[in-house]
Amino acid sequence: MLYIMHTIVTIVAKYAVAIPVLALVVLFWRLDWRRRKELLVLLVVCGILTALLVKLGTTVHQDPRPFLSDGVTPYFAGSTDNGFPSDHTAFSALIAFVTLRYSTWLGIGLTALSLLIGTARVVAGVHHGQDIAGGFAIAAAGSVLGMGVYELARRSLKRGGRTV
Repeated sequence: MLYIMHTIVTIVAKYAVAIPVLALVVLFWRLDWRRRKELLVLLVVCGILTALLVKLGTTVHQDPRPFLSDGVTPYFAGSTDNGFPSDHTAFSALIAFVTLRYSTWLGIGLTALSLLIGTARVVAGVHHGQDIAGGFAIAAAGSVLGMGVYELARRSLKRGGRTV
């Protein structure tokens, strides 16, 4: 039974990040052309801002991974770089937050999944809880900032007679 639990945690921690990507592809194809274009622009803008915030977070806060600092035996071989913030959590949460704009239920489900991915990474011994919280918060901040930048640009272009 313990082996099965380790296997499930490992699969979720390492590979479940593919689920938000697949959900995003399905969402993309279900939207009309205008909304597809908007989704792509939002993903780029929010993604860039989130990536910059992740880099800033990594620079200002050092958190060695549990298997390096706490003597924890990880379920799988993990990176030995700074654990803060969790890239898996930030990436999956970013997709979830952008998705919320287009589908409330899918966005809520993907938000829950991003927290599950982060939790699995803590259980697997490759992150601390603060790494997960940091990744989630950074994705939220990057998404809010990115959507704000998008709206400002859209309104500015609309005033100039162009549309986005």
